[in-house]
Amino acid sequence: MHKKGKVMKRIAIALLFGLLLASVFMGSLNIQSGKANVSLLGGTAQAADPVDSWPMFHHDHGHTGTSTSPAPTTNNTLWTYPTDSDVWSSPTVVDGKVYVGSTDKKVYCLDAATGTQVWTYQTGGWVYSSPAVLGGWVYVGSEDNYTYCLNATDGSLVWKYQTGGYVESSPTVVGGLLWLVYVTSFDGNVYCLYSADGSLVWNHTIGSSLYSSPAVADGKVYVGSDNGNVYCLDALDGTTVWSYTTGGSVFSSPAVAGGLVYVGSWGDKKIYCLNATDGSLVWSYTTNGWVFSSPAVAAGKVYVGSYWGTVYCLNAAKGSLVWSYTTGGSVFSSPAVAGGLVYVGSYDKKIYCLNATDGSLVWSYATGSSVFSSPALVNGVVFVGSHDFKVYAFSSVPGPDVAVTDIGSSKTVVSKGFNAIIGVQVEGQGGFSETFNVTVYANTTPIASKQVNLYSGTTTIIIFFWNTTDFAYGDYTISAQASPLPGETNTTNNNFTGGTVRVTIPGDINGDGKVGTADLQILGNNWGLTVPPGDPNADITGVGKVGTAALIQIGLHWGQHI
Repeated sequence: MHKKGKVMKRIAIALLFGLLLASVFMGSLNIQSGKANVSLLGGTAQAADPVDSWPMFHHDHGHTGTSTSPAPTTNNTLWTYPTDSDVWSSPTVVDGKVYVGSTDKKVYCLDAATGTQVWTYQTGGWVYSSPAVLGGWVYVGSEDNYTYCLNATDGSLVWKYQTGGYVESSPTVVGGLLWLVYVTSFDGNVYCLYSADGSLVWNHTIGSSLYSSPAVADGKVYVGSDNGNVYCLDALDGTTVWSYTTGGSVFSSPAVAGGLVYVGSWGDKKIYCLNATDGSLVWSYTTNGWVFSSPAVAAGKVYVGSYWGTVYCLNAAKGSLVWSYTTGGSVFSSPAVAGGLVYVGSYDKKIYCLNATDGSLVWSYATGSSVFSSPALVNGVVFVGSHDFKVYAFSSVPGPDVAVTDIGSSKTVVSKGFNAIIGVQVEGQGGFSETFNVTVYANTTPIASKQVNLYSGTTTIIIFFWNTTDFAYGDYTISAQASPLPGETNTTNNNFTGGTVRVTIPGDINGDGKVGTADLQILGNNWGLTVPPGDPNADITGVGKVGTAALIQIGLHWGQHI
């Protein structure tokens, strides 16, 4: 080991000993058989804040997949964000930021409210792993065999640890007196790392490829293996507490709740419920297909998907079927539960929202490709990735949306060198107050642009003055565009095309290309009238009244034509 590494490890050991000693004197830590209990490892499986964050895969270090967040009852698209490749990774959400990986080898940090990019970090391999976020750091695995720790604020590298194989699993980070990172690798090892510097605490060799992400609860680590076993390891030293043999490879990540371990099996198509203490079988349920999906546990129910497209709800204590719902494709996605609703993705290119009580469909949303990513729920918003190279955010509150609903000109004929007034009507159709720019055009030439502040659900009219001095004679189609908002998905209503305005010789009121008797007659018919009701075209100079100023222009250009 490098000399510096030895020094760091000695310091860590000294800190650990000091914390243990202090805890014993304070009576806050129980010592049993020379090992620290779960108070050293952050407590129970749902220690994470259930409302304001979804800090790791399936919400918490027990992977229960449930939150007390409000749950969106509609598929209003709050925003979408385009990555450069497939998004298998499941988003995590902390402090108003969304963290997610992609097969473009990047880790993304996005603003949770708008979907705008905060930063990206380039790894050396595809990122299937779901980031875990704790204490201002982001932990994530990559197919370049590394586990990374990044600064959550700017994405800079804090440390990285090299395993002997791909890291497709999602790290589980447990806080408390010690912050430890648990991750599995295709080299067949479960690793426990110090969160501060990435140094190895222990590794446990299982000897088989590990897709399953470790769950941590009550001082134990629970993980499935390609060799068909579910393992329970001591969280502090990695020794085996028990193992249970299923009938097939276990790619599913265990969920731990109420002293029970729930996990799916690929080969024998079963959902297992095991005693968390000794690994004894409590019940098993045979589905209609292989189980890659990880169970969610909420309100005495277990929710999980199968390869043949069925989402199951089982009684958590008995394993009996409560309901099932058939999607149009394989369900690799792991369900997320909140507010009496279940959210899950499917290979049929849809995201589903189901009633948690009876399995009835509440809503679905069609993405551009299959959805393997597992949803995350924070503050009434569902975040999920798709193979269509996008990250989606859904909310009951409509997402950002502004619309140009009308445009008009004060004149249909305007004398070159003088002004026409352009009015643009805009509407806030989203769920938020927005600031954006509105630009008006004559054909494709910008006339002017203004910044607009608009409350949700309100309408306003923006006034522009079009000075025609630099425009050639001819007909111009006027239009307006509202600049797209960050995360705005409906941009078709941001543009509106109006009528035609003719730019002509000063004094040509009727637009026939010459100044003469016909124009003088229109002037006479509107003489002395304010505009409106007077003809706006007859108010050549734009003074607001038809009179001497217009007559002078006719006199100056009498007999001229284009």
